[in-house]
Amino acid sequence: MKNRFFVRRIFLLLIAAIMLWTVLTAIFYSFVANPVFNRIKARELLPRAHIIAENAFNGEGMSFCVDLIENAYELFGNWVYIVDQDKGIDYHTPLPEPLDGLANDLDAIVMREHDKLFETGDPYRINHINLPVAGDRFLLLTVPIGSQSEGYIGSTVFVQPMKEITAGIQSLNFALLSASLIVLVIMVIPVIIAAFHIVRPIESIRNVTLAMSQGDFSRRADEMQEGEMGDLARTINKMAEDLSESFQQLRDQTNHLEQIFTSLGEGIVAVDRHGEITQYNDRIYTVFGLDRDYQAHTKPRNFLQEARIDHFFTEAIHEKKSVTCVIAKDHRQIEVVITPLIGEQQTIDGAVGLFRDITQAERLEQTRRDYVANVSHELRTPLTAMRGLLEPLVEGMVPSLKDQKRYHEILLRETMRLSRLINDMLELSRIQADSTPVIQTAIDINDVVREVANNFSGIIMDHGLHFNIEGTETALPLVWGNGDRIEQILVILLDNAMKFTPEGGRITIRTHAQYNGAAIMVEDTGSGIEPEDLDHVFDRFYKEDKAHQEPGTGLGLSIAREISKQLGYELSAQSIRDEGSSFKLLIPYASDVTKTRPFMKDVYDSETADEN
Repeated sequence: MKNRFFVRRIFLLLIAAIMLWTVLTAIFYSFVANPVFNRIKARELLPRAHIIAENAFNGEGMSFCVDLIENAYELFGNWVYIVDQDKGIDYHTPLPEPLDGLANDLDAIVMREHDKLFETGDPYRINHINLPVAGDRFLLLTVPIGSQSEGYIGSTVFVQPMKEITAGIQSLNFALLSASLIVLVIMVIPVIIAAFHIVRPIESIRNVTLAMSQGDFSRRADEMQEGEMGDLARTINKMAEDLSESFQQLRDQTNHLEQIFTSLGEGIVAVDRHGEITQYNDRIYTVFGLDRDYQAHTKPRNFLQEARIDHFFTEAIHEKKSVTCVIAKDHRQIEVVITPLIGEQQTIDGAVGLFRDITQAERLEQTRRDYVANVSHELRTPLTAMRGLLEPLVEGMVPSLKDQKRYHEILLRETMRLSRLINDMLELSRIQADSTPVIQTAIDINDVVREVANNFSGIIMDHGLHFNIEGTETALPLVWGNGDRIEQILVILLDNAMKFTPEGGRITIRTHAQYNGAAIMVEDTGSGIEPEDLDHVFDRFYKEDKAHQEPGTGLGLSIAREISKQLGYELSAQSIRDEGSSFKLLIPYASDVTKTRPFMKDVYDSETADEN
């Protein structure tokens, strides 16, 4: 179809060329041939005009002139006028009957030509006129009568119809048009064949280059053509192969860079030298804590402006240096590093910004500082007390044996307190540093609770507290856990309950089933926890009652939380001031765990079989 289009276009160009040649030739004959024919006809009439001019107003030759004038149309096909310089038209050839109505018009024209001849002073005058009424063109030849030396006495005017000449020119134009049509018909077939021969390789090369422009480098041109077209086809094919290889390498590099770009944990924003964003990764939204709805409707430029960061890019570009700062955004600490992009000619092409959320790192650093400060305080307190007791003893300032014994008891208590603190710190560090997976199996949580209750009931009652166990008589589905670690958590919770429950109070440990696991509740009727302190009960060195004299390191609940996190349990707290506190340990069912970890199903099945 495309080949036909090209052939059709060439054929139309051929027709246009032939028609243009025909029209130009016709115009040539119309505007060039007509004057030539007029001059030829005028020269043909000029001898006759001179003969009449020589014999006019001459007594001997006047009769001859009159006869010649009256019969001029029959003899020569024209009309002759004799114009007297003073009287006007004296003689003229009678007009044919169809032209009688033009007599006055022709007279006026003849007189005008007579006047113009003597105005110009030419030896003769040639002109032509169109008379639409007559439907013909006329040639006018005006010759003076007399001589310049003796004076002109008049003129003779020949009016020659150009019907024959016009008919001849039309015949030539018709012949020209006919010849053009014949030439067109004769040339159609060879032109079409030649067009197909020329267009086919051009079309092949065109298709290849068009495909290349659209990214398709698999098309090839026909290299079997002869001459320059074959060389061009081979060149195009070689270029297509080179471009295909280059583009593939470019795509591989681009994909590799895109993967690196998108997989970075930091947000990246690149701008041009005008500060307009050219590229960014989706991580930038996460760094700023923005949701997907915001991502769908907002470009990074907007929140960069909102965060007043855009001027840092401008500074980096204008100053040609890196800019580093930390900004606060919605309770987030974001580190910003903006580096200018320098081109090969040491020109600044833009800048790239690296955005990293350091909120957690700052929190960890603050936690570390607080931990160090708390450890120092907790260690310094018993050491200070011990030093205050030892110095008087060493210096002999306590002579009473009773006072010495009291001092020794206090020293022993502070030493034990210091020992517990160090042990708890070591235990917490060990739990956090131990990457060895804890062995967990399908166990009956009620068995673990009953064992802990049996071991702890006597201690609780010695503190003057009531101890209740509930829910263990109801069978629960097996849980996925480690009995020793669960027991360790329960001991910490019971010990914490004893510290903050006054004498006569009650501690209850209960088990019950939930949809997502088995729950163990440790409840007390102690002093409770203030609402503002409830979120911090699992922090290190937290002590709800700062004035409480019960010994404690403030690390017990932190250890319980770390063990729970390590095993995949949930440990939470609820409390009402002056009514008591409740701690819940939620352990997942073994059946739920084995659904996601089929390789543990054999263990679950064996435990179930043993239970039955």
